Amino acid sequence: MTRPEDGLSILWPANALLAGLLIRHTSLARPPSWAGALCGLALANVFLEGLRWPAALSYGITDLSGVFVAWIILSSDWSPSRLRSPRAISQVLAACVAAAAANAAIALALTPWLRPDAQWPTVALNWFFGQLLSYSAFLPPIMLLPRRFRLRGDRRRSWASLLKRMGSGTLLLPFAALLASLSLCFLLGGPGAAAFPIPALMYCALAYRQGTTAWITLMTALAVLLGIANGWLPLGEGHLLAGLHAWDMVSLRLGVLLLVVSPLLVSGILAARSDLISSLNLALDHDGLTRALSRQAFLRSADEHLGRTPAPPQGNALLMLDIDHFKQLNDRHGHAAGDRVLKAFAQTIRTIVRPLDLFGRLGGEEFALFLPDTSEQDANDIAERLRFCVERLEVPLDDGPPLRISVSIGTVHDSRTPLASLSELLAYADRAMYQAKRGGRNRVHAHGGPAAQAPDATEDPAWHPPLNNAPKAP
Repeated sequence: MTRPEDGLSILWPANALLAGLLIRHTSLARPPSWAGALCGLALANVFLEGLRWPAALSYGITDLSGVFVAWIILSSDWSPSRLRSPRAISQVLAACVAAAAANAAIALALTPWLRPDAQWPTVALNWFFGQLLSYSAFLPPIMLLPRRFRLRGDRRRSWASLLKRMGSGTLLLPFAALLASLSLCFLLGGPGAAAFPIPALMYCALAYRQGTTAWITLMTALAVLLGIANGWLPLGEGHLLAGLHAWDMVSLRLGVLLLVVSPLLVSGILAARSDLISSLNLALDHDGLTRALSRQAFLRSADEHLGRTPAPPQGNALLMLDIDHFKQLNDRHGHAAGDRVLKAFAQTIRTIVRPLDLFGRLGGEEFALFLPDTSEQDANDIAERLRFCVERLEVPLDDGPPLRISVSIGTVHDSRTPLASLSELLAYADRAMYQAKRGGRNRVHAHGGPAAQAPDATEDPAWHPPLNNAPKAP
């Protein structure tokens, strides 16, 4: 499709597709696989190009050399996240240059035998820029595909967000601009037509994710190249692809290469910026030691859940968790051991709760857990399960036997506290946790509602007011 009758092939995607496959699945890069790939490329040259076997194998070796170079450079510790920066995109493009150079060098060495009448500058230029365009267009979108396609549990909310963005025009406008620029490209034609889609592709890079931008860029480049190869996009009077001079072909490929590279670099810059903002938000919203939500982030998120309309059918639950005898543990084993206990405790809680639950550290050894859309019975069952798992937890020390800890948990459900604010729920849960400590620790106590009396602070010196300084309930 990319090679007109008696003309030069403007694009040869087989090598880039093979390199992408081997980079993503390194277990395939074994001698039998390389031999099979060489046979496939040689068979393609025999049946599609009409070459004899010696020439077909020579061209197959030439193609495979570039694939091998790209695989050597890019296959080590590959993951889609490696491309989320301009530097990483530049490294991929450098690998594309190296692969194209390897192809061109071997093709140049074989030229006197395969095509004695060909001029070596023409062969080198066409091989190098043709392969460079193919690798640059196909490798990034293939490498940016996720490792596994998984359906998310919150896909209903994702689809609602997608439809909302489409309705607002944030998703449709960039694509509409790209279609309009491609229409102008095919309607007007001319030497500069290949550059028409570049501004729209930049718009797509600003609006879409990096992988989406890479695939849109590839489809656009294919549309332009196929249009030129088949005469749908005339380059000008007397400038059909079959009649292009070698330098004209180089210029055309460089133009399409800029169309491919520009949005990829922009998307890499934006991906790096997005990752930096995410890391800063993570540092601000999470406790540095336990990776639980910080106090401010937990209160903000829990308050947003409570304010949602309509309220969830099963209501919401709030748990206060306090590690028993943590001060004595710190005094006896040191703060390093205390930090290990906090980390192990937080990790244990995170492995049990749901992704939508909010787990935060309010201060010291005191944590809170907000369970949206959870019945009172389920909340109590979850609290008991948490208590049981923490009781079985063993925290290793550098010297001596591992530490065993326990937790006291207070629970409150908003069905028992109608119209209660987050501050009031925290106060109720804190009182319930205090009751669990008074009952002997390592237990769960559920708050009975606003009518429950607050404990007298003089009865137990371990009692302290709620961390949020909320007024005491009557």
